Amino acid sequence: MMEDWSEIRKWRRSTRAELLSRRLAVPRGEKPRIRSVLHDQIRGQFPELRHACIGFYWPFRGEIDLRHLVRDFLTLDAEAALPVVVEKAQPLEFWVWRPRMKLARGIWNIPVPAERNAVLPTALLVPLLGFDAAGYRLGYGGGYYDRTLATMNPKPLTIGVGYELGRLKTIYPQPHDIPLDAIVTEAGCARFRYRGQPLGAARRPGETANHHSDDKLDEALKGTFPASDPFDLSNVDVTSYTSPPCFMHELDPEYLGFTSTADTVALLNLLLEGERAGARAVAEMGKQAAGAAQGTTLRGIAMDEARFCAMLTRHITRLGGTPSLQTGAFYGKLMALEGSRERIELLNRGQAWVVRKLQEALPGIGDSALHSDLKIMLEVHERNIRLGTELV
Repeated sequence: MMEDWSEIRKWRRSTRAELLSRRLAVPRGEKPRIRSVLHDQIRGQFPELRHACIGFYWPFRGEIDLRHLVRDFLTLDAEAALPVVVEKAQPLEFWVWRPRMKLARGIWNIPVPAERNAVLPTALLVPLLGFDAAGYRLGYGGGYYDRTLATMNPKPLTIGVGYELGRLKTIYPQPHDIPLDAIVTEAGCARFRYRGQPLGAARRPGETANHHSDDKLDEALKGTFPASDPFDLSNVDVTSYTSPPCFMHELDPEYLGFTSTADTVALLNLLLEGERAGARAVAEMGKQAAGAAQGTTLRGIAMDEARFCAMLTRHITRLGGTPSLQTGAFYGKLMALEGSRERIELLNRGQAWVVRKLQEALPGIGDSALHSDLKIMLEVHERNIRLGTELV
């Protein structure tokens, strides 16, 4: 057991280098799968992020990319902010971020918002190099997050995000190290402290807020995972089902009153063909747009359509189906029109068709991860209909 700080510091330096090397060696083809798993974990485990001001990070040196996840939360009731180093060896500031906003180069050339609009996040998604079973994080060694967390009042919900390969027996925590509330990897989610209180709205630095003392934090979920291995689910007492879970997960959802797996896959493939048609057509419309503002809006809608193609493909495969390779007839119908106004009006009717399909389907979707993704897809399409109406 190391106790001397100089010895621990030397160990941390070598461990950081090793973990960074291992992270950079993760196969390119494996990264989308891991990213998708983590996105699902965060959506399912932390629904309060839908109404939070989320401080997140721009991916750097192999870190897991959360930008699409944060963008999904922004379509609901969330805000987002990126960390900015305003002075070396000082706490970070968090500046408001929105998709497609103008960015500048910060320290280490990491993108940051071009204009300072500082807020105090109510939740932080924190990148990990390493972590241990007590929730302590091993970062790059600059100490920025620890300095920042020490000054934040009230404390935000802190969620560490990283690869399972970064799990360590201990990081030999020191008095300046601040443990995280939860850690998420592709192996699962472990909670260490949980405040059990709704996340408040974003505040500007200097504003005050009513909050409870940390002495009254809810510890109800502490110890959900064995302390020796927070991602080992073998000894977890699962109380979700009356019958043994080994039987329940083998049942077709139809047995429980939900849409059958076969019908769900068929619906997802129908939506996939429609989204693929929309992505192709709207991307071409964006290139031919009459003005810069119209082009930006259409390209954003095309990106949404492409993102949902990827999401639907992932769920179809997960449910044991085969993703369709077809492009819906909507593409040909849309591109056959010559006028920009007529195309946008038809685009909105196509988006409305997707909304109706999702509204009809959601009550019958028992799979929580799929239900969450389809609900986000519904809300984004409703928003895009409003954006399309503004273009006409």
